Amino acid sequence: MQRRDFNKTAAAAAVVLTGCGGGGGGGPTDAAAPAAPDSGPASPPATQPVAAPPTSQGAPVGAFVIGTNIASMEVAGPGLRFGGSTVPNINFTVPRREDIAWLAANGYTKTRLPIRWEMLQPMLYDTNANAATRAALGEPGAFHPGYESYITGVLDAHAAAGIKCMIDLHNYCRYLDFVYQPDGSVRGLVKPPNPLIHSFTTDATQVQTRIMALAPGATLRIGHFMDIWARIARRWAGHPGLGGYGLMNEPFYMPKPGETVEAFEGWDQDLTIWPAFAKAAVEAIRGIDQATPIYVTGNNWGGAWTLGTDNPGFPIAAPNIIYDVHGYLDAFSNGNGLDWDLEAARNFTSGIGAVPVNYNTGVDRLKFAVDFVQKHGARLALTETGMPLDDPRWQEAYQRLMNYARQTGTEVYSWAGGSHWYYRNRGINHVPGWHQNKTLEPPMSGPMKAAAGVAKATIFDDGAGWAPGGGSVTITVHARGYLASPVTINVASSNGGSLSKATLTLAAGANSEDSYTFTPAPNRVATLTYSSASAPNLPPPRKVFSLADPAAYAATSLPDAALAILAKYAACKWELADGHTDYLQGVPASAGQAVRAISDSGYGSSVGNAMEMINWTNTEGGAAMGTMTPPVMRVTNGRKNSDHSHWDCHGFWCRKPWAVPGLQPNPRNRIPYHIDDPHFVIAAVSVPGAGNTGIVFQASSADGAFSTEIAFDASRPQGKWLDSMGNPVTLTGGAALAPNVPAVVTITSAPGAQQLRVNGAVQGTGAASFAHSEFGNDQLLLGWGFTSSYPRQGFGGNIYSCITGKGAPSAAELAVLERYLASTAGL
Repeated sequence: MQRRDFNKTAAAAAVVLTGCGGGGGGGPTDAAAPAAPDSGPASPPATQPVAAPPTSQGAPVGAFVIGTNIASMEVAGPGLRFGGSTVPNINFTVPRREDIAWLAANGYTKTRLPIRWEMLQPMLYDTNANAATRAALGEPGAFHPGYESYITGVLDAHAAAGIKCMIDLHNYCRYLDFVYQPDGSVRGLVKPPNPLIHSFTTDATQVQTRIMALAPGATLRIGHFMDIWARIARRWAGHPGLGGYGLMNEPFYMPKPGETVEAFEGWDQDLTIWPAFAKAAVEAIRGIDQATPIYVTGNNWGGAWTLGTDNPGFPIAAPNIIYDVHGYLDAFSNGNGLDWDLEAARNFTSGIGAVPVNYNTGVDRLKFAVDFVQKHGARLALTETGMPLDDPRWQEAYQRLMNYARQTGTEVYSWAGGSHWYYRNRGINHVPGWHQNKTLEPPMSGPMKAAAGVAKATIFDDGAGWAPGGGSVTITVHARGYLASPVTINVASSNGGSLSKATLTLAAGANSEDSYTFTPAPNRVATLTYSSASAPNLPPPRKVFSLADPAAYAATSLPDAALAILAKYAACKWELADGHTDYLQGVPASAGQAVRAISDSGYGSSVGNAMEMINWTNTEGGAAMGTMTPPVMRVTNGRKNSDHSHWDCHGFWCRKPWAVPGLQPNPRNRIPYHIDDPHFVIAAVSVPGAGNTGIVFQASSADGAFSTEIAFDASRPQGKWLDSMGNPVTLTGGAALAPNVPAVVTITSAPGAQQLRVNGAVQGTGAASFAHSEFGNDQLLLGWGFTSSYPRQGFGGNIYSCITGKGAPSAAELAVLERYLASTAGL
């Protein structure tokens, strides 16, 4: 996948070229025979009427391949070759065994693993490299041993889970390379002391992009492509986890005839180049492996509607070929457009013409490719697609696409189900989360499972908890996944009040939901509980507060008073008492076990915006993945806490998108406040010694430098703010914490007023007003930080609990919250 934005004028041009399954007509349908391979190693069409698409009901069931792109290993590109940005778990992440096992448990039978050609094969086979270059990069053509081992580990995980994995060369017909001098050297070449970091140059001028071409002087030739695929086939053919060879992701903007550089915007590109390379790679693989499927995409981003028009020489005569296309639901079919009304208002649909996107857009696009493979007796896979998350109309369109794929025997792979931080909670990605101490399935999984007949769902609820003065709250119960038959759930109140209905019905289908309204009796704490004879699982009890004075209620019940205040501010609460071993099928963590998931047990979450704290890092293989470790559960004086004392411990992360005008102006899955908003953070923590320095909590931008933090400096608590204009505020406590003695640290901020408190005592104040950022906070972290795309040091201590929210609680309310967090630490 490669994301690009296009305006309506460009889209309406004669040749439409978009990213992520885009593509368009205008390419030649006939061309001269492809050029012969070089000496390598030894071994938009006019809109057409279509049949009425299926509705979202009644899809047939049976053998239907559904999968996802376990994207993560292909994203180190920006720092590859120059700058050394190839650190596992930071610049890319290898999918974990848990990722694969969870997919298998939910009916997914195959995945697509995007990889980088340069990271697997650091030098092309015919590179003229001197001894120093070979010492840094390995022998020409050889695989990087670490990256090779990662791929083997992923295949092993698939074999263990009983499903298959397609290796996808995610390079767009390009290869990022060094500039080699006549003597075989590379200027500025560095071999890092850390063997996990790929060798790089310190000279940006010594990096070049090779592109596939047939003309004399081509720098990326058919022999190179045959070589990499012959080596891949020799290495992994016969592996029980291997499910296919994905030759190349999204060829685009190929050179013009007789040229060797990218054609500007693809105009007059030579469409014979890619089919010639594809045919040669098929021949190289089939000389080694006759059985494993080979996935062959097409020119112009692999667009579904251009498969039969823009690829001279297709179909390829070889056994077990599966044609590979991409297609999304937005106007330009690149997966970027996430607002239904904005996309429909463009009044243009790539591949179709001057027609607004509608429920049938995905089906209409895919039908072009279906017609092509049916004409030639071939097979088809939709290897990149997706469903935006924030509007039910997208689900109807996606369900129709899934049903059509099922009916036509088309394999389907959603984008993107990888575990890397970059992909978490994007507006179209297939990354699972953690909510109410259960794995939260991505919504696009529901229509996929419905089409495949995989009857499995998890039940959640969400809604407000604050209803004073005769007010009411609306609660929605969700079945995330697919229900084959309706489910009835009963709801009851423990302390009076009135329910709009006491019986809910979740209809059969994908991602069903039903809502009810609850009006509590005055000045009460009511607990709503669920019961059912048919639901596969139920949400936990939910409290609703109508207290006249929640702070005063602490004299009756400190936990309920604190929860009432959290409900009032729709704030988040993470307690290590809720810590689990994983966000995929995890269980409560015991002392000594790694902690990877904490649900928000306050009122800041919903099914569409789970404020989970998770740790996604891959530690499988020990040193092969680096030194990063997740926190470890400890029990101190009967209270659970997370131990962050390992020197390379990366804590917990909640990652969200930000608003993007014109594409996703108002995402529902977002961080609750920005640095210029009134906000507060309270954490119950301890430090082991006198020298602890680092971050306890951070709200920030992953790609920016601005943040709100609770931190320590030589074990003295700090409140720290840095806005997008570089304006800092740092408030530091007067004394270091005593070793291993828990304390409650609080920061508050509002325009013109900041405060740091320790155990309820004010330690410092500020008077800043912070600048607004167009791209505001997109993450919350516990136990460490992450800004400007790189980690920040954690504080190396222990966390018992943490609260954060938007707004300005009163002094009395803050005191209640501080007392409550103190109780979680045994104070």
